[in-house]
Amino acid sequence: MSDITTLWSSARLPIEDGLYFADGRSYAVEADERGLRLVESFDLAELLAEDPEWLTSIDVTREIRVPGGYACAGEGSHGSEGFFARLDEDHSLVWVCYLSESNPFGELTVEASTLTATSTSGLSITLPLDDPDKALPAED
Repeated sequence: MSDITTLWSSARLPIEDGLYFADGRSYAVEADERGLRLVESFDLAELLAEDPEWLTSIDVTREIRVPGGYACAGEGSHGSEGFFARLDEDHSLVWVCYLSESNPFGELTVEASTLTATSTSGLSITLPLDDPDKALPAED
């Protein structure tokens, strides 16, 4: 079990803007009105070793059926936090995107093989359901 799946199973996420995969890959991301941009990969185990308490509790507030499983979204324990995730048929985590300043994500839509998550502040992020990191532009 990877660090992120362990955290997910206890309804917690690291307080680090990122795209986290169940296979252990982690990418720092930035989000704004243009969407989500890949900053760099990082080692989640190292981050957790440096500050094991830098975590937020999460609540799933929305879930929808998507091809091959589910998508869900919600909020962290601070009002500014939000996340959205892809789950498999067994509701196991495939990937999750956490953003500390997005506000909660509550609206989810699927079109073909893409997921669009929209936060209560109007931030809208569209990613492929499979391999979302491959579609992210690098930071300008």
